[in-house]
Amino acid sequence: MESLVKLFKFISSSGIVSRRKAQESIQLAMVTVNNTVVMDPFSDIDPVKDTVRLDDQKIISNTKTTTLVLYKPKGFISSRSDELGRKTIFNLIPRKPFLNHVGRLDKDTTGLILLTNDGDLSQFLTHPKNKISKEYIAQTNEIISEKIIKKIEKGIFIGSGEKGRAKIISQEKIKNTIHVSMILRQGKKNEIRRIFKFSGLNLIALKRIKFGSITLDQLKEGQSRELTKKEKQYLDKITRKA
Repeated sequence: MESLVKLFKFISSSGIVSRRKAQESIQLAMVTVNNTVVMDPFSDIDPVKDTVRLDDQKIISNTKTTTLVLYKPKGFISSRSDELGRKTIFNLIPRKPFLNHVGRLDKDTTGLILLTNDGDLSQFLTHPKNKISKEYIAQTNEIISEKIIKKIEKGIFIGSGEKGRAKIISQEKIKNTIHVSMILRQGKKNEIRRIFKFSGLNLIALKRIKFGSITLDQLKEGQSRELTKKEKQYLDKITRKA
């Protein structure tokens, strides 16, 4: 006989939202059980017999979690659909299982983006308090001065009352451009682009090469892969610590 589960846990197990978002959605009367609105996240439901819908979308619990690493090309947006008809990252991965992107990369930024149906993992990786490092290669046309580096590492105003902060690891001249390796731990919207803009620097191209300890490995643009055993162990370790 199937055991009962808490409503919010059942919804988050689908991978559509995290546990916190599931609770919020229930309290906002966005969830029905057998066509009746239920506003208590801790209500017990039968995963087999009961029909649960979130904002009219039927919830199907995942029996297996999947996380993919995608090498996002330029010109693709981090969204499931687009009213302007632009290409999305979901055009590049299998339709099943149903996955959501972990954070975003803007249309012109390339590189590593994670997709998962593990709502709790996604919430953990994107929450600012966990300060998961993300490494980027930014291309510019001049060496960044020590003075500007110190400002960026301390925190620089980037508009909208926000400060952008990044650690610059190295700068290397390749052909006619300077490749700047930098690490972010905050993840504000378009943070690196805004850091460059407010520092008076020209950003030619931007690529994310690392998310925590997860790398692109041998992926080519547009390709995706599942996590390695080592990467899964890394995620298990950091989420257990929390």
